[in-house]
Amino acid sequence: MNSEYDAPTQLYPNWSGDSALGDEPILLPVLIIACHPDANRLGEYAVLDSLWQHGSQELSRHWPEFINPQDSFGKGLSIAHISRKSLLLERSGAMQIKLSRQQYSAPVRVDGKALQDSLLVGKKELQQGVQLCLSERVLLILKYIPVPALHNNSYGLLGLSQDIEAVRERIRKVDGLNEPVLIRGATGTGKELVAQAIYQNSARVGKPFISVNLAALQESLAAAELFGARKGSYTGAVQERQGYFQAANGGTLFLDEIGEASVEVQTMLLRVLETGDVMPVGANQSEKVDVRIIAATDANLEKLGETDAFKLPLLHRLSSYQIFLSPLKERCEDIPCLLLHFFLQQWEQVEKQQGAVRLPTDDDIPWLSPDLVSVLLSCDWPGNIRQLRNVARQLVIDGRGQKQLRLDAQLRDMLHNQVETPGVAESRGQYKGSEVSVKRKPSQVSREELAQGLRQHRFDLQATADHLGIARASVYKLIERHPEMRQVADISDEELIASYEKHAGDLEKMMWQLEVSQLGLRRRLRAMGFDA
Repeated sequence: MNSEYDAPTQLYPNWSGDSALGDEPILLPVLIIACHPDANRLGEYAVLDSLWQHGSQELSRHWPEFINPQDSFGKGLSIAHISRKSLLLERSGAMQIKLSRQQYSAPVRVDGKALQDSLLVGKKELQQGVQLCLSERVLLILKYIPVPALHNNSYGLLGLSQDIEAVRERIRKVDGLNEPVLIRGATGTGKELVAQAIYQNSARVGKPFISVNLAALQESLAAAELFGARKGSYTGAVQERQGYFQAANGGTLFLDEIGEASVEVQTMLLRVLETGDVMPVGANQSEKVDVRIIAATDANLEKLGETDAFKLPLLHRLSSYQIFLSPLKERCEDIPCLLLHFFLQQWEQVEKQQGAVRLPTDDDIPWLSPDLVSVLLSCDWPGNIRQLRNVARQLVIDGRGQKQLRLDAQLRDMLHNQVETPGVAESRGQYKGSEVSVKRKPSQVSREELAQGLRQHRFDLQATADHLGIARASVYKLIERHPEMRQVADISDEELIASYEKHAGDLEKMMWQLEVSQLGLRRRLRAMGFDA
């Protein structure tokens, strides 16, 4: 018996229990629906019990049964285009699976290549995820997945992957404490969503949750915005000002992009963490605050600390507990349920359905095609979940009045350039969210290249920086050099209000008119009292 698969102690030991961080996870062979004529079934999964325990498993129209995480029952693929006769999946050696057509007459593709007779799929491919396309109607992901992730969809974090389950486990361990938390991950991986999950499950829920993007603060006013200011303490301080720390007193303060804080602000943050005291600008006496700090970054703070750009004592205080978010490209099994979530969100807006929202269903001309989903599964997704959400929104909007979603030429070209290339898969499994890769000098980036990068990445500065191969801080400096480019803070209240009224608060249209990020617009509008 092979210890990786067949040891008696491996038989469902954690099927209904929690896994311990650091323990070797129990991996099961699982099929996940990535595309189906009924698009509402995206993300359903089937644990291949028979393959795991007895060495073989049939795949046909009615078997195995796929489970919706929201339901307690399952059903087969159940479409006429898929044969009643079975494909056979057989265990072969250490975590390998042999796929055999047998009498299955309908077309089958494995990672885009036609299955003629049989094919042996290796452990490495199965750990990354293998695409099975049946009858040009259904696309499945065959992958090894840990047991706990199959039975947990908590904290509002969608996904079946081992990585997302590790995040849930860390939230469970820290949410009831008052420890500061440092969330680390690339742009668009959902760091603020994790911060919200910690807050929602803490004893501080119901008390203030204040979110601050430190990169968006003007350096000259950052201290006043964070810690408050006395009247007359600086030019324009015509009245006493409450800072974010005072506003969050008793609750939680989320400091996004902590790596962008100035050294002066870092010193003040360290004082708060050590003493619980804040010193408003212009004050002679400090104030006590009771605030839990959750910080987030996509920067390599350790490397910044080597050049004194980030204070190592502050890093040590913040990193008493850390949560790491992996890039989306490393967890393709999470894409189907995320797609469904974003499709439903946008479908509800464009169709204005009453009651339960459901996506179109058509066996003959599926609303969602396997080829389209295969492209999405193969992308690098430098913008991660945020970028996937934007693509899903565009697909739904462009697909209005059509029977099938299609990629327009520009979107297809953009995604084609992000399709995973040989060598990328080999690098999976290593967390790179905290690393900064600076490949070019800012002086090598032309104005035209900067403008194109900003538009291609919807004015997301981190995604643009990654695309250009420079640091995020360099993008800010380049924007400052070109008068025709700007940040949200550079837009006057009058221009912002005029744009808001012109587009009836539609942030998408405002973004393209003003050429700044939606996130920055939302924060600025909310600060002005607008609904955004």
